[in-house]
Amino acid sequence: MASSHYEKYLYIRTEADEDDDDDAARSIALPSSRISAIAPSADGTLTIWFESVNNMHTAGDDELVLKDSVVLNVTTHRHKEVASRIIQAINGTRNLSDGWIVVADDTTTDYDGTTRSAVYLHDDITSVGAINIAAANS
Repeated sequence: MASSHYEKYLYIRTEADEDDDDDAARSIALPSSRISAIAPSADGTLTIWFESVNNMHTAGDDELVLKDSVVLNVTTHRHKEVASRIIQAINGTRNLSDGWIVVADDTTTDYDGTTRSAVYLHDDITSVGAINIAAANS
């Protein structure tokens, strides 16, 4: 029997118009295995930190590799519910056939100009605050 374990990816997009979605500051799909923490960062924000997209630890001296992050705007004081839903989606298999978990997609205008509602994994996610990718170390 084939293994049913495969990498799951969290998809997050902060761009409202799909035509303008052209870099990692606007949308990202990150492997769930790269998440290092999920925690409240203010009354109405939840931050997901993950291993850097552009940097990695090497044997260098005094090396500092910053974590990248995604900030989700959430209903005030509903951090635990949102974080729990994200973790359930990562650990579960319900309604997941391709390994993609849409956590937050702020897009309301598709490439052809049609409009749609934004999509959120939990009703208490209100939008994506930011996608923060650290610059590559030199």
